[in-house]
Amino acid sequence: MTAFAAACGVHLDPWQSYVIDALFAVDAAGQWAATEFGLLVSRQNGKGEILVAYDLAHLFLFPRPDNRPKMILHTAHEMKTAINGFQRLKGVVESQPQLMRRVHQVYTANGQEGIILRPRKGQTLPDQIRFVARSKNSGRGFSGDVLVQDEAQEESQAAHNALTYTQSAVPNRQELFMGTVPEEGVNDSEVFEGVRDRGRAPKPSRTGWMEWTPHGSEDPEIAETIDRADPHVWAAANPAAPHRIHWDTIRDQYERDTTPGKEAFGRERLSIWPNRPEGADDSNSDVDMAAWNAHEVDAWLTRRVALAVVIGRGGGYSSICGAQRLDGGEILVQHLATNAGTLWIPEELKTLRRKLASRLIVLDEKNAATITSDLSRAGLRYMAMHMSEVAAAFDMTVEYINGGVIVHPPQPELTDALEAAVPRVMNKGQALKTWDQGDPLVPSSAVQGMSLAVWGLKKSESQPTSSAAPAPQVLTAETGPANDGMDVLTMRF
Repeated sequence: MTAFAAACGVHLDPWQSYVIDALFAVDAAGQWAATEFGLLVSRQNGKGEILVAYDLAHLFLFPRPDNRPKMILHTAHEMKTAINGFQRLKGVVESQPQLMRRVHQVYTANGQEGIILRPRKGQTLPDQIRFVARSKNSGRGFSGDVLVQDEAQEESQAAHNALTYTQSAVPNRQELFMGTVPEEGVNDSEVFEGVRDRGRAPKPSRTGWMEWTPHGSEDPEIAETIDRADPHVWAAANPAAPHRIHWDTIRDQYERDTTPGKEAFGRERLSIWPNRPEGADDSNSDVDMAAWNAHEVDAWLTRRVALAVVIGRGGGYSSICGAQRLDGGEILVQHLATNAGTLWIPEELKTLRRKLASRLIVLDEKNAATITSDLSRAGLRYMAMHMSEVAAAFDMTVEYINGGVIVHPPQPELTDALEAAVPRVMNKGQALKTWDQGDPLVPSSAVQGMSLAVWGLKKSESQPTSSAAPAPQVLTAETGPANDGMDVLTMRF
């Protein structure tokens, strides 16, 4: 691969050649040894050359043996990054007459960037590469043999689902994830973290993983003790220094970092990304399960309910929960539904809204981003909660459970979910937390839904209503009257 890249004018450093050789390793059956491959290395070290060499080899050297058209999807979090990758590949291809002889067309129109080859003998449709920005709809309509995912630290589960399922019927598929260390609570990094964990795991798998990081940086305890001022540490994390990135540049970045413990320098320049500590999730954030169990009541939601919808990991299932203020001042919470997928949510919310005279629907704007357009089309108005509000809901729920404010009907599934749920830090600097799944067999979406519903109830109670009008105030940027003449307070910020 390195010789082919050099013949095309792409000259790789030794570390880059090492990565390319691993990417194109095959097993005894001649299939790619790694069906998914992750690369973690800090910025400015030369990931771009690896991507160009990878795209070139897949496009020109490795056709499908069944002669069917091969599709390479090169994606990035932002379109400008995808276009940059396209322009680099385009420049190499157009500079090599032997490559251009195989090209049918180069698409440069905005949103359609790509290179189409001439059909090989016996082909009806040709091989091609397309460059797209990731979204929940990107890749649909294509069947991708190879998926390149640049800026992998910024890849939501919904965007990944839209891409990876294009490979469902593809033999000998491969996915490449290339990125830097995500910032906790800022980057949507669940997909990249999963690749990292599978790649670092000791058991054999079809996941390849390479990282250039200081010794011990995967260990949560050792990572905290790494000397960020040590030039040997800098060298371990920057394989292209000093000829691509100079030591003086790294020194300046270290000295100018004002974050506590040089945390930003450790993340951005040294790629320090420790595994989640073992046992860190053994406690579900000080929830007193005895208090929870002691406040089981024979009551169910009836009226003026705040509803919350939460999507589980990977979008494979979703939950709806509700909260209602009782006459005695307690807050009654209830798990209302959990089902596979998300298509069922709008109709179920309509039914529950009518049945329970719902005053508000809330959701986490990041968690439920894939269904907001479906809710809008169904005429359902909702309040989208920001990260700080989701964290406030978490803290409030723990306090209210322990203080006996929250009561609940006998629902074993909700109790089991609460017992298994663990805290997850969304923003390290601000110590913002939310619920996460501690047991892989016990979904946490019902607990998160309960928490958001409690917050939504409190939010709706804090809104003033006019004594001159029977209906509550509607704070919304969306148009349309409150549906069904119900007592509904909808807020959309």
